[in-house]
Amino acid sequence: MGGHPRARVALRRPRKKGTHRKPEKAFAHASLFTDLRSMNFFLGGIITANLSPHAVITSLRAFANRRKRLTPLLAAPAALLLSQGEAKAVLTYNIFESAGNVVVETNGSLNLTGAEALGKSIGCENPGLINSNIAVICTGPDIFSSVQTFKISGPTSFNRPVSAASSISSGIFTILWGSVAGIGLASSYLSNAPIVSNSTFNGATLASLGFTTTGLIGTWTLNGTSESIQVILGAPAPPAAAVPGPLPLLGAGAAFGWSRRLRKRIAAPLITPPQA
Repeated sequence: MGGHPRARVALRRPRKKGTHRKPEKAFAHASLFTDLRSMNFFLGGIITANLSPHAVITSLRAFANRRKRLTPLLAAPAALLLSQGEAKAVLTYNIFESAGNVVVETNGSLNLTGAEALGKSIGCENPGLINSNIAVICTGPDIFSSVQTFKISGPTSFNRPVSAASSISSGIFTILWGSVAGIGLASSYLSNAPIVSNSTFNGATLASLGFTTTGLIGTWTLNGTSESIQVILGAPAPPAAAVPGPLPLLGAGAAFGWSRRLRKRIAAPLITPPQA
C-alpha cells in the first residue's frame, strides 16, 4: 500500500516462568552505591549522598584516570631531587708547615667495597715516615702485625728525593706505598669511616726536607673501586660553605612547575553532574 516502506517489528516469545536471568552485575552495582549513598561517601571534597549511581561511577572513573596522569607528574620532581649521584670518597694526605714543624695529616675516608686485596703485609720502620723515592707516607702509630692491605694504581715516586722520620704520630695507622702499589690501614678500620691521623716532623721546614713545589703531587686509585688517594703539598683547605648544587636547584624548579600544574588539575571538578 502506497510508497511508504513498512516498519519491521520483531516479536519476542514470552519467556517461560522461572527462566528470567537476574541482572547480577547491575544488582551488585546498585547494592554498592546504595551503601555509599547511605554512608554519605566522601569523594574529592564532594558528598555523593545525593548523586545518582551514574554520577558516582563517572566520578570514580575520572578520579582513577586523573590519578594515573598525576603519578608521573609527582614522580618526576622526586627523581630529580633524589638523583644526586654516588659521591666518591677521597683520602687526602696534606704535607704542610705548622708552628715551626712539618705536619703530615690525613683526612677523608675510603669505601672498601670491591677493593682488591694486596695479598701481603706492609708497614713502616718508624711511626711516621716520608720517602718520596718509593712514594711512601706513613701516619699514626705503626701496627705492622695488624694491617689490612689493598691494591692501588698510581705513581711509584713523587717530588724530588725526600726521606725523613717523624717525631710524633697519632690517630689511625695508614701507609701509602706507591712502588709496591699498595695501601695499608689499621685492621680496626671500617669501610667509609673517617680516616684521621698525623705525623709531625719537629723543627723541619718543607725546604729542609727537600720539597720545592706546592700543590697536588700524586693521585692513586683504589683498585676495584672509584675511590682515590691524593698527596697534596700544602695545608688542608678550610671546609667550604654548604651551597645547593645545580641538580637540587633544577629539581626544586621542576617541582615548583609541576606543583602549579597539579593545583590546576586538582581545582578542576572531579564529579560529573547526573545526566537526566
